[in-house]
Amino acid sequence: MSRRSEIPTTPEGLRKYVRVIDDQDICIGCGACVSVCPTNAWELDENGKARLIWDWCIDDFSCIPVCPVNCIWKTPEAPNTAKPKDNWYRFSHELTPEEQKVFEEWAKKFGITGKPARAA
Repeated sequence: MSRRSEIPTTPEGLRKYVRVIDDQDICIGCGACVSVCPTNAWELDENGKARLIWDWCIDDFSCIPVCPVNCIWKTPEAPNTAKPKDNWYRFSHELTPEEQKVFEEWAKKFGITGKPARAA
């Protein structure tokens, strides 16, 4: 059953999720996370590695137990070595100023310093 209707469409909606983080250096590109995500918040990037669509993640966490190499964590539990890496996430659209503020608050709260990939 799809939960796409749960994807937040307001800054307030975006604010309520902690999300997940993945380490593309560990990812083997199996696509297990892509296949189980109810909101299609995962994609395989141009290198065949899992990439999160940040604003579509709704804390379902079904991606964590299916990852055979354990490279996906709830953001608060992610190792500090993964947080400064670039390109493991992107946005589904250009963020509004309000959405950008929510993202920046999230990144600061969880110590995320890595930059997003450009939108597809």
